[in-house]
This record gives sequence, C-alpha cells and structure tokens, in this order.
Amino acid sequence: MVNDLISTLEMSIADVNADYLGVKRIILMENAGRGLAEFIWKISMEEAISNIIIIAGKGGNGGDGMVAARHLADKAKVSLYLIGEKQDIKKVSTRKNWKILENMPHSLKLYEVKDSEDLKKIKFNKKSIIVDALFGTGVYGEITGLYSKVITTINSHRNKGALIICVDTPSGIDPNTGKKANVFIKGHYTTVFHKQKQGLTEENSGMIKIVPIGIPPEAEFVIGPGDLLASSTKEKWVRKGDKGKVLVIGGNEKYSGAPALAGMGALQAGSDLVTIVAPDKITPAIRSYTPEFIVQSYPSPHLTVETLPYQLMEEYDSIVLGPGLGRHPETQKAVEVTLEFVKKHEIPIVIDADALHLISQSYLYENVILTPHAGEFAVLTGTSLPVGFTSFSERLKTVLNITKNSPAVWLVKGPWDIISSPEKYKINKSGVPEMSRGGTGDILAGLTGSFVNNTEDLCYAASIAAFINGKAGELTRNDFSSMNLLAKIPTAIRTSWDFILAD
Repeated sequence: MVNDLISTLEMSIADVNADYLGVKRIILMENAGRGLAEFIWKISMEEAISNIIIIAGKGGNGGDGMVAARHLADKAKVSLYLIGEKQDIKKVSTRKNWKILENMPHSLKLYEVKDSEDLKKIKFNKKSIIVDALFGTGVYGEITGLYSKVITTINSHRNKGALIICVDTPSGIDPNTGKKANVFIKGHYTTVFHKQKQGLTEENSGMIKIVPIGIPPEAEFVIGPGDLLASSTKEKWVRKGDKGKVLVIGGNEKYSGAPALAGMGALQAGSDLVTIVAPDKITPAIRSYTPEFIVQSYPSPHLTVETLPYQLMEEYDSIVLGPGLGRHPETQKAVEVTLEFVKKHEIPIVIDADALHLISQSYLYENVILTPHAGEFAVLTGTSLPVGFTSFSERLKTVLNITKNSPAVWLVKGPWDIISSPEKYKINKSGVPEMSRGGTGDILAGLTGSFVNNTEDLCYAASIAAFINGKAGELTRNDFSSMNLLAKIPTAIRTSWDFILAD
C-alpha cells in the first residue's frame, strides 16, 4: 500500500528512513540535484536558453539547487544566488554542496543576497531560466521581508519573459493542501522529487515533472527513526500533564506485574502522569515499582462494571486496557462497557493481552489500537497466521486482508511486527529474539498509550512504539530483562532523534 501521492511528513520520514536503510541523505540530494539539472538542461535546449539563474535558500531545497548548478556548469551560463548568508546554512549536506561551488569560481558565478540592495544585483534577462530553489516544502504561512521581495522579483521577470522552474514545490505553496501564501512563485514547471506532493496541481505548480531520487520503497513502509517525525517533542515550557496522561486498567488478584510494566513503559516514553487502576490486593506491589505511579484500587478481585473508573477515563488522554486483567465473565462485561464509554467520549484506547480475549470486532472504532500476538490474533479473527521469516509475505498478506475493513489500528506482534490501519501499513523489524519473554508486550502497550498522546495518527503511534520497544531490546540483548529494556527506552528515543538530526 504505497501511494502515488505523498505528504511532506511522509516524504521527510522516507528521507530519513532511506538513510537508515543505507542510502545516505547526501546521496539523495545528489540524485535530486542531478535529476533537476537534467530537466533544466532539457528545457533550456527546447527553449534555446543558455542563461540559468538559480535562487537558493539555506535549506535542503537550496542544496538541491546547488547540486544542479554543479551539473550544469559545463553546459550553460550558470549563476547561483544564496538568499541569506553562507554561515547560516545549517543543513550539513547543503553546506557541503555550497563549499563545492566555492571551489568552482571559473565555472559558475556564486553570490550571497543579504538584503534588498544585493537583490538588485541579480542579472535577470528575458532569455533566462530562473530556478526557484528557495523554500520547497519547508515553509508555510505568511512570507515577509527579503524573501517576499525575492518572490515578487522572480514573478516580475516571469512577466518579462523569463521561464520559471520550481524545485519540489513552488515557494509559497503549501505542498499538503495547495494553499497559497500571501506571495508565491508562479512557476511554469515544478520538478517534484520521489513522488508528487499531495497538494500540488498544474494550476498552482505549472507542468509537474516527477524526478526519482533513489529512495527505496521500503523507506515508506519499514519503520525507522524517521517515523518519530510524526510525534512531537517535549517543549521547554510545559506544565505537568501537557505531554499526556495515561490510564492503565489491568491486573487481577494474581497478576500485578503486567499493569506495572505497562505503566513503566508509558513513563519511560515521556508521559507526565500514569495512573493504574487495579484490585486493592495487588496495589502495594504495583506501587513498589516507582513512586511516580498514581494507583487507584477497588475491592473486587477482578474488574467489574461497578468498579470501572468512569471519571478517570474521561479525564485522561489515553487508556491502556488489558495487561494482567484476567478473563472473568464479569470482567468481560466491564470491558464491553468500557469500549462503549470510550467510543462515546472519543478517548483513544490501547487494547492488550487479556482484554483481546474479551472483545468482539463489533466494538471496534477508529480510536482503538489492538496489540495481539499471533495467538490473540487467531482468537479475534478466527485465522491462524503463518510462522517463520520465509512465510512473512504470506503473513503480511493475511493480516492486511483481514484488517483492511477494520476501523481500528492493528499492531500484530511477532519477530517482525505488522501495523495496519485503514490508510496504510507498516512493518517493524527492530528487536531481538530475547524479547519473546513475558513482559515485553506489556511494556509495548504502555509505550503505545504514551505515543498516542503526542502523535496525531494512531498508526504512527503504534509504529513508533513498536520501533522504540525493539531498539530498546537491541540495546539490552546481552543482559536482557524487562527492567533493563525499560531502562533503555529513553536511550532508544534519544538515539533515534540524534539520527534524524544528523543532517
């Protein structure tokens, strides 16, 4: 399920995950710039235009323009104007390509445009190709100051006969919605990299040319660090609770570890508040895991309709239901009532472990994430899954066929996890065999409940949780235990963000 259109978030994720798969981001920029240069040269031949002016920003779009300038330098008269100062180029690959151009003073002209006076020095003429490598997909909303003047100047020369080619997205056009900013480039052509951005049309972008840049298809559906871009990071000034409150409903008189591990998973993922609702007989054991837990007890040995925490369910941002819950008939009724309640109040819920044995698919809705292993999947669907890596393609096909009409998100656990939603699917390959031990699934449920609260798309929440759980497992392989896995979750999150920010 790889779509022909792509959002900027999906493109950013694919860009990072291609790097994670081994295709480095600077190679993608090289491929993009070379493809852009080939298209510019084709148009210049058709239109008999030899003067090429590239207007470059300081980000990745500008870097694409810089690569194109290098590839065109032996064919045409090329000038590149950086809007801003070179010391402000932060992106590593863009900075490297700028330095290459600085070493080519005999082949092309290179300028910095720092203010309106510098803007007057750009040598436009009627027989020019002007390349808009200013913003691309990176800027939304109001455009002011020097950038506004640059766009107005480019458009004025279009009216005088210059031909405009935009890089990936015309500057000033929202690539997701097609909405136009207060000023925007009116391009004759737009070269889009990898796939067409979903908001672009010929009306707002001119003729659209898709340029492949070498992103593997797997970068879109195999989960990697890039998927964390779908989640928000913790800002400096926040109040307790701003980054999510998770309610865990689990445990019975025999099982205290499962709800505690789920709660610990949520805390380690960054949730500000975690409350666990469990029978009073096991609450001392749950409290012993950490003083950070808020624990609410009830006298019954198992969950019943009468002991459901209705007020808490309304107050919390997400619910994890099921770890250690047991399968008493009264508990089954309580689970059914819980699902009716959260559906009415539109509360995201992660259904795990015993709760998966107590529901039917008729109770599912779009705010539900299910986390079954193969046995629980068979209970829910009546279908057994193929086992073994050689049978994975058949396993994937089976999961997608069964879940395609379900409104819920399915996180089907296994050596390779499958995350399926009505819109897309993902495969998670992180993890180690040692994670087949009890407890890791409870931690995953808590992680999922936490990521739900800072990720708009539940499929991404489940994907990120599966990936981070697996990476934490990889970090503890030589001394694996549930507690060691929990300890490595912050490291797994931090190193994933480090990878994202490396370029």
